[in-house]
Amino acid sequence: APLDKIVAELMIFANSTWGKLLHDCGVPGIYRSQGPGAGGWAAKMQVRMVTHAAPHQGLGVDQYAWSTSPLRRYTDLVNQWQILACASNGVTAPLVAPFKHRDATLFSIVSAFDAAYSAYNDFQQNMERYWCLRWLAQEHAKQVDAVVLKDEVLRLVEIPLVIRLPGMPQVARGAQVRLDIVRWDEVDLSLEARLLEVAAVAPEAAAELGLDEEEDAAGDPGADTGEAAAAEVAEAEGAVAVTDPETQTDVAGEQADPETPQAA
Repeated sequence: APLDKIVAELMIFANSTWGKLLHDCGVPGIYRSQGPGAGGWAAKMQVRMVTHAAPHQGLGVDQYAWSTSPLRRYTDLVNQWQILACASNGVTAPLVAPFKHRDATLFSIVSAFDAAYSAYNDFQQNMERYWCLRWLAQEHAKQVDAVVLKDEVLRLVEIPLVIRLPGMPQVARGAQVRLDIVRWDEVDLSLEARLLEVAAVAPEAAAELGLDEEEDAAGDPGADTGEAAAAEVAEAEGAVAVTDPETQTDVAGEQADPETPQAA
């Protein structure tokens, strides 16, 4: 919706601007960074939590520091403490900010937040997936329509359920397909289906379904999107690593299951 886009852009603008303020004042903060990096595509698109300013390619900004939800996320509160130090003390902010460069306490806050947030997100994703399967049972669904997000990855049209269809023939992204449901399991949250038919859709129809953002989310559950910024939920961050700014080595990190779809 247009209003959601406005909120998303303003949040991205605020988090990017405040992140730049921290960087310009020489004060560390908690940033989110995405690519470029060494290794393959997955490594380059990995979302990292770092304590220094770094580009976020997914959002198209030079730096991105979560700062807009201090009542709900402790990382945002920490960043706002640092921002207040900058606003109050200017060039002397590095001397009086609550957290200094290479502060072990700051690293521990990031690591603890990552673990808690990942657990929360795993629970939310599993809960949403469970109730999608319950809806299928309630409706006695035998056949459903789905939209192709990318190779072998589809999203059902009527419910926000993303599934994989191994062995599916090459179908254009955005195409609508008809699936025959074979079975589902409400314990392991799996769904088996087979392809019945393919019906092409116009590009504008794919755009209305938000496939530009959903393809990234399906391929990388940790990808940041404008929609995620608006909701300020995102994400067990796909692949999240806490990185030492000097050595560029991971202090802590956890790889999420790439097959787990991310709720928008």
